Amino acid sequence: MSSNIVAALVGVAGVVGLSCEAAAQAQEAVLTRADALALALADDPSIAAADAASRAADAGARQAGRWNNPTLEVQRENFEGSGLYTGSERAETTFGLSQPLELGGDLGARRRLAQRDRDVARIGAGLQRLDIIEEVEHAYIDAQAAEAVRVLAEERLAVARELAEAVDRRVRAARDPFMAGSRSQARLAEAEIEAESARRGAISARQRLASYWLGEGNFQVDLASFDRMSGDTSAPGVSPDVALADAETQRAEALLRLEQARSIPNVDLQLGYREFEETDESALVVGFSVPLQLWDRNADGIARARADRDRFGHRREARERALARERALLTDQLERARLEVAGLDERVIPNSQEALDFARDGYARGAFSYIDVLEAQRALSEARLRRVMALRSYHRALASLARLAGVRAEEISQ
Repeated sequence: MSSNIVAALVGVAGVVGLSCEAAAQAQEAVLTRADALALALADDPSIAAADAASRAADAGARQAGRWNNPTLEVQRENFEGSGLYTGSERAETTFGLSQPLELGGDLGARRRLAQRDRDVARIGAGLQRLDIIEEVEHAYIDAQAAEAVRVLAEERLAVARELAEAVDRRVRAARDPFMAGSRSQARLAEAEIEAESARRGAISARQRLASYWLGEGNFQVDLASFDRMSGDTSAPGVSPDVALADAETQRAEALLRLEQARSIPNVDLQLGYREFEETDESALVVGFSVPLQLWDRNADGIARARADRDRFGHRREARERALARERALLTDQLERARLEVAGLDERVIPNSQEALDFARDGYARGAFSYIDVLEAQRALSEARLRRVMALRSYHRALASLARLAGVRAEEISQ
């Protein structure tokens, strides 16, 4: 079979494959980033667990505000003994109630601690949601980048086929050496391998994205939003991580107050009614009990709580500094990506495209060699690939900045 017949069959097979793939993609729905987030947030078990922890903290706050229950006591004495106490004629029966009184303000301290626990749980649930949003947004951006790389690989493959056909015609017309034909076929094979790898990469990226809701990757991602960059990317609001650190510090302060309240002993107040069966008379009984703080005044419990409060205060400051560094790094990454995309769009890609057009036109007229065309095409492909990677870096940095601010990326990119 001659080389031109092989090339024709390869071209037909490629056209048929691209047509089938285009038809299959046309049938697949386009999944937006908002759609992906909605699916993931509705199905993520870690968010459900954080919400359950928040509900538990709410119940704990309600429980902490309740008084201690009184104790009912029934005591029968002086019966079924010996001598004068044979039988139950001299029996005495006492009915009493005992109520613990927390003189140190334990109830209010427990209530404040439970409220701080509730605040920590609620902020933690919000942070868990933000973490999932960031992960899904990064996965969606990776899927967009993989799809953009696939599109570029398909374009390179189409150009490689076109060049291979042109070189084959020139070789058969003895206008180019046989080596040029072998080189063009090798480049075509490389382009086919790259295109297949890019297809598999796009499928893998979509499947990873769909794993957040146990779905399948039978959808297309929106490339239009991937190609856009916003003007203002300043992230509003206070970081929820700092809010969590504040809540943890306040909880530590509430725990210190509780330990201080526990250092004051509680009193059990007792009130009762006693019946004397021998005389058929009765009397009231009152009393109280209080622990003697001879060995334990909760001094070490207070010292531990005070140290924990200081620890959380230092952790809050350290977290704020780390967030400032992370925010500065992401902002720099975002701006560098923006400048790179702008430079590629304004100078590199247009000039590379113009060079490729000149090289292909010159090659058709015999003014340039196949190597010139190949190098021009490679330069354009590399510039476009750099643009895709810069856009990926930009969008991932924007999503991470949104996570630090406690919002979604679209809220700071409008």
